[in-house]
Amino acid sequence: MSRLMRMLAAVAVCAAGAAAGAALPTAASAASHSPDRPAAPSSASPAVVVNEIIYDEASGYTDRVELYNAGPDAVELTGWRMSDDKRDRFGDVPAGTVLEPGGFFVLESDVHFTFGLGKSDEVVLYDSSGAEVDAFRYDNTAPLAVWARCPDGTGGWAHATAPTPGAANICTPPSVAGSIVINEVDSQPADWVEFHNPGTEAFDVSGYEIRDNSDDHRWRFPAGATIAAGGFLVVDEATEGLVDGATDRFGAAIGIGSADRIRLFDPRGERVDDTEPWEGHAAIDGDAAAVTLARCPDGEGPFVLARATPGAANECVMPAVAINEVESNNDATDWVEIMNTGVTAVDISGWTVMDNDPVGHALEATPLPSGTLLAPGAFFVFDQPTDFVFGLGNGDTVTVRDARGNVVAEHVYAAHADGVWARCADGTGPFSDVAVSTKGLRNACGNPIRINEVESDGGDPDDWIELVNPTAAALDVSGIVVKDDDDSHAYTIPAGTSIAAGGYLVISRAELGFGLGGGDAVRVFDGDLVVDDTTWGAGHAAVTWGRCPDTTGAFAVTAESTPGAANVCAGEVPLGLWPGAAAVTPLDATPMFLADSSGLDVQVGEDGVFLWAVDNGTGRFWKLAVAADGATTFAEGWENGKRARFQKDADAPRAAGPDAEGITVAGDGFVYLASERDNSAKGVNRNTVLKIDPSAPGPDVVASQEWDLTGLLPAVGANLGVEAVEWIPDTVLAGALFDDTSGAVYDPARYPGHGDGLFFVGVEDTGGVYAFALNADGSAALVATIDPGLAGVMALDHDSVLGVLWAVCDDGCGGTAAQIVLNGTDRPEISLVARPGEMPNVNNEGFATAPASLTRDGQRPAWWFQDGVTSGSLRMGGLTAADVVDPADPAVPGVPAAPGTTPPVTDAGATIPVAEGLAATGRSPAGALAALAAGMLLLGSAMTIL
Repeated sequence: MSRLMRMLAAVAVCAAGAAAGAALPTAASAASHSPDRPAAPSSASPAVVVNEIIYDEASGYTDRVELYNAGPDAVELTGWRMSDDKRDRFGDVPAGTVLEPGGFFVLESDVHFTFGLGKSDEVVLYDSSGAEVDAFRYDNTAPLAVWARCPDGTGGWAHATAPTPGAANICTPPSVAGSIVINEVDSQPADWVEFHNPGTEAFDVSGYEIRDNSDDHRWRFPAGATIAAGGFLVVDEATEGLVDGATDRFGAAIGIGSADRIRLFDPRGERVDDTEPWEGHAAIDGDAAAVTLARCPDGEGPFVLARATPGAANECVMPAVAINEVESNNDATDWVEIMNTGVTAVDISGWTVMDNDPVGHALEATPLPSGTLLAPGAFFVFDQPTDFVFGLGNGDTVTVRDARGNVVAEHVYAAHADGVWARCADGTGPFSDVAVSTKGLRNACGNPIRINEVESDGGDPDDWIELVNPTAAALDVSGIVVKDDDDSHAYTIPAGTSIAAGGYLVISRAELGFGLGGGDAVRVFDGDLVVDDTTWGAGHAAVTWGRCPDTTGAFAVTAESTPGAANVCAGEVPLGLWPGAAAVTPLDATPMFLADSSGLDVQVGEDGVFLWAVDNGTGRFWKLAVAADGATTFAEGWENGKRARFQKDADAPRAAGPDAEGITVAGDGFVYLASERDNSAKGVNRNTVLKIDPSAPGPDVVASQEWDLTGLLPAVGANLGVEAVEWIPDTVLAGALFDDTSGAVYDPARYPGHGDGLFFVGVEDTGGVYAFALNADGSAALVATIDPGLAGVMALDHDSVLGVLWAVCDDGCGGTAAQIVLNGTDRPEISLVARPGEMPNVNNEGFATAPASLTRDGQRPAWWFQDGVTSGSLRMGGLTAADVVDPADPAVPGVPAAPGTTPPVTDAGATIPVAEGLAATGRSPAGALAALAAGMLLLGSAMTIL
């Protein structure tokens, strides 16, 4: 925890009490260690109570519940148990436990209970008959994530100031010596100075002296003057003290001017505090009556404008910055957009964004770098993982804080938006669920129609304006008005006009009735509301002026003129249609899997074709037999699957286990799982590959070997790491994969002890694919890094039929998939394809393709695995057997098409960016650029007349 966060936590401890918790009116609970003195177990009504609750690892502990015997007799706890607020899962006190008077017993997660305590939850205690004997419902307000009774057993619930499982509770804040600081100053219409004691002890201010900007103006506190612990002391014009040794009013010595300062000196004449000079009386819009100069938080930092609060905590006037747009669910990353609604630039250096868990996520927000300024009317986006790594929940609080922890802006939303939560109008209007996200741009208020491309220099045919529908449904644009920079030039779109989902509408000069000039503008109106506008500065764009990436990006000069089709920008390659059937079919209408479905892989053996699947919430994996038509059933004995375990958890069956996101079967017949973290420590990224023997009896299978790749991969957030793994044999890779370490084609002999193939892993955050040699001694070597041009990689599959490595993104980039052909160079050939036409844009985290032997009616199966649902998670589609997508990139000169391939299957020019390469440590530039493009590329027709 940073020093600032520790400071904020300490302040919260001192100020907070038990107001956020509510104890239920019952009394009893269990405890941990017994005193040495023996006592006979009592059968009388016990006085065992829940005594301490530790609910987050920010405390330094795993989740724990402490029980305490507040009665005079020992209590037999056999059969006692506890639950959370769901009351359907329990932790048991071990049989034979006797709790002596004054004794403690601690129930620990992964030891006595397998579930986790929530940020806001309830702990319920039951006796051996199943009766509830004590309960406490708490909120996530404890600075150290610890609630405790003080005193033990009988006291009220409060925020603990130290976790003490198995020992006496501590709720008193640490002692801080008293002191005095200048806290608030009013110079008009009344003169007064407020002082603050930030300590926990009263402070004697006898002999302390106040001066303004002149050493001739002095007023001294009289003997016996004190300021209470944590208190405020106001000296106004009538306050009596010492002036030149005689008793007199403060106003007789000091008149606080419009250009002045206030200084504080101790009895020895040493200056201890200073407001520093100011110019002009504090005022807002000319009103000085209710405005002062003050510090926020109290006693810290520079003096700024504040509402007058003499004798109370300060209320500083925050900068005119508003939360403007919140994306919590539908993009590749969660993000929060702020807007400067004022008329002056705001220094946002050191600012942070936080959700509703400031304790647990204190280390997961990164302050903005020094020198970050937000111009008037400008937008800034706090984005994952650069600015924060936690996720925004389905109902959360977004808080923006300045460098000192002051709340600048806050927004509470009840659930994920279908689109985004956005203000209409920008910066000042109420929040509403807006269909189109406009990250870093004006919000899509009113009709979501957007300008997409402009020809202003007499193109073909002449000047034209292209509008785009960025939504997933047809859009009625009747009555929308298009203007240039002259209000007298106006074109109204005819009644009955709609644009298909993701489609385009091109308006020619002949229809507009006016031409576009150099340095002109295009504006689009929905009634009186400007819903979009753009200007291209002096002269004309060299080609056309369009959004890059298409539909969602900022305007720039394009690489091609594409009226009625997706924009083509520098460094982009075409996005093709899915090379197979549009239809997809759910295979598990009746639930077969758990709720956290993730990786898939195909295994072809002498006894048939099998599909392997894994669940990331539990580490459970399954083997499914594949029928001739691609349908799946559990292989014999695999109905319940098996649960993978870390080696460290071999003797801890209640441990949460690996967050197993990917699965692959290597040539040795072993199953290999990719885990991005330990579910017992979800706040820590731990990118690990586990080797699992699928023939082990189960139900739990401990990894026979593990490779920790965290230090060899870019640093990412805990839940943004390895999402996929795929083994590819050396017979395919030799001479085809470019080895970054040698600067030549891959030679397996350079990696002795690695087996007969390499393991490719995909990382969610970087969108990168990384090839590793996993050595028999547990070490690993990074062989190659590939940028597939995706915002994130959630699944990998080696397609031996097409000879490509598939890298697949989830709903954050529209389900776009990359086909990677290894060509022996450091620039593998990349083709990008959209998801099948009837596949919904859902959170697919697994993908696998069938061997050629399962081809039927010109199609061979492909499967997707959706996270977050219990039925309909496994879908099957088809790949056209005769079609092979050409991986050659026409936008990248000098990269030939693979021998024997056919031309690419693409839509009418849809594109997505691909970068030159991806560093082994760092974020993919192309991935960052592609995040918006891939998420919004919706292939549609141009215009429909109703």
